[in-house]
Amino acid sequence: MQTFLVDKGVIPGWIRGLTRAGSLFFPQRAGHAAWRFKPVNARSEIQFERYHPTIVPPGKQLAPTRETLFRYRKNAAGELEILPTLDESPRILAGIRPCDLKAIHLMDRVNRDGHGDPHYLTRRAHTTLIACDCLHPCDDACFCDATGALRWRDNADVFLTPLDGKFLVEVLSERGAALVAGVDFPACPDVAAHKAAAEKKRTKPFGRHFGVEVGRFAQLAAIKWQSPLWEKHVERCFSCGSCNLVCPTCYCFDVHDDFDLAATDTGVRTRAWDSCMLPTFAEVAGGHNFRPQPAARQRHRVKRKFDYLTDRFAEASFCVGCGRCGRQCTAGIDIFDIVNDLVSSAEARP
Repeated sequence: MQTFLVDKGVIPGWIRGLTRAGSLFFPQRAGHAAWRFKPVNARSEIQFERYHPTIVPPGKQLAPTRETLFRYRKNAAGELEILPTLDESPRILAGIRPCDLKAIHLMDRVNRDGHGDPHYLTRRAHTTLIACDCLHPCDDACFCDATGALRWRDNADVFLTPLDGKFLVEVLSERGAALVAGVDFPACPDVAAHKAAAEKKRTKPFGRHFGVEVGRFAQLAAIKWQSPLWEKHVERCFSCGSCNLVCPTCYCFDVHDDFDLAATDTGVRTRAWDSCMLPTFAEVAGGHNFRPQPAARQRHRVKRKFDYLTDRFAEASFCVGCGRCGRQCTAGIDIFDIVNDLVSSAEARP
């Protein structure tokens, strides 16, 4: 594939021009302090220097808060007809950072597993990803290097690396090639040298780091199944579920069938985000709750990120170290602190 060396001032105009190919989302200010992926128009600010992590990750564009799965009705013959709803509109997600790029890779794996989720996969098939490298931590909460997400780029269509006054623009797929077709970008004469120069500028150590390699967490969590640490980290938890809702690799949902009692021949099935930290998440028919205590829910959440899903998909971590859960938690509970406490406690075990 092609690699270009482009003046930084050229990139915003190129990105705005891509809106002709479909909806394009880029991280922009939302209020005074927050950022979110918003549709780009001719007046949108496209800048990379003052980046702050968005509250909601870009991958959630592929799995909306609430969506219609299908509509159903009885036809004139009294037979039930299912009318599926699939979103085939083209979209571009631009300005994605490596942690969120890896999160989309993980969600691709989850949604392709088994029978696959046609709603997610249809959106994904019509989505192009433009990612941008991080040479400096986005804030004090990130720990992407510790989870192996910092240098991720495998599923990007175009990958941007910031240099002094320029961007290294790497086209990594046929879909990415379509985005630069007809654009007069100068070719990069020495790709390896420019990549090495960017790596030399990267902050070291990068963000926060765990006490051990991420691949050992499953073993440590098993040792500490009944640890008082689970209680320690939920003493101030409100069980609000914010940590799940901002996590780029949480994907639980609830399904509802809605119909009008006055017109029961038609209806709609929808799904909406759900959260394993909510008190009723594990409640089943008859009122039994498999995880009524906050500590059990917290343990389940941590083991999902570092044990259950990693074992199922042979990945080192299903946490990408974006820091959103700790950043958005009203009570200041941080999964990074939980894991580090588990590590320290396990290492102190006689």
